Amino acid sequence: MYRKRDLLLAGLLILMFAVLSGCASMDAIKKAAGIKDPTVSVAGMNISTLSAEGLTLQFVLDVDNPNPIPLNLAGFDYALMFDGKQLMAGEQRDKVSIKARGSSQVKVPVSLRFSDLSRLISGAMNKESLGYELKTAALVDLPVIGIKKFPASKKGTFPVPKAPDISLTGIDVKKLSLTGAKVIVGANIDNPNAFGIDINKLVYNLSINGKQWAKSNVDKTISLSGKGSSSLNIPLELNFLEMGSSLYQMLMQGKGMNYNLTGDMKFDAGHPLLKDVDAPFSKTGVVGDR
Repeated sequence: MYRKRDLLLAGLLILMFAVLSGCASMDAIKKAAGIKDPTVSVAGMNISTLSAEGLTLQFVLDVDNPNPIPLNLAGFDYALMFDGKQLMAGEQRDKVSIKARGSSQVKVPVSLRFSDLSRLISGAMNKESLGYELKTAALVDLPVIGIKKFPASKKGTFPVPKAPDISLTGIDVKKLSLTGAKVIVGANIDNPNAFGIDINKLVYNLSINGKQWAKSNVDKTISLSGKGSSSLNIPLELNFLEMGSSLYQMLMQGKGMNYNLTGDMKFDAGHPLLKDVDAPFSKTGVVGDR
């Protein structure tokens, strides 16, 4: 294997002199040296994160090298279109080595703001889906020849997703004493999408009036139908000595309390672009006002 590679390199050196003297074309060099073009394709694309403001798309570029020597990927260009209109274009110039007779994958995150999509397409956020086209061109550094572009593209249907919404609905006092209380904090999760979702992970941090009440996670799958909702009960034990005596008065009188609910959820939906989507959340409001 090494002898074959050495012979190839020697041939490339001879051909390089031929190019410099104007005696050979690039196609002749590739043919004489046995250099084959790499194969470039868009191996996949998915929505990795989703919030109320926008989302992050991650697409995977696959570069297959059929040659007996390694090649270098010098970067690539890309353009993303929705319903025939270009929303964004960019480039990446990170270098990646592509092993001999092997392939390499490059994952590229692209941020998309819903406000930009709405400016591009009127009423985009009210649509259930849009047609998309991703155009890419890999920049591969071929021996002697130099950097050459190899295009690839992918078309499909893009679901216009909205992040699930979670909020508190009330505080039910089960037991109250001078030193503490047992309460159940009610929460509601809404799915604003026309398609169903399965929330497989839910981690939350709850603060009331600036004091942390709970930091935990839900260890069961929450399935929501399209435009559906689900309730969630959070049982808590509160210590007034740690959290302040004013909390006792608020619970006794049913006064409204300011809450801050932050966390992260992961969900799946019945679309190839919506698998293991990360949806961080932050919600504020008033709860417990009778």
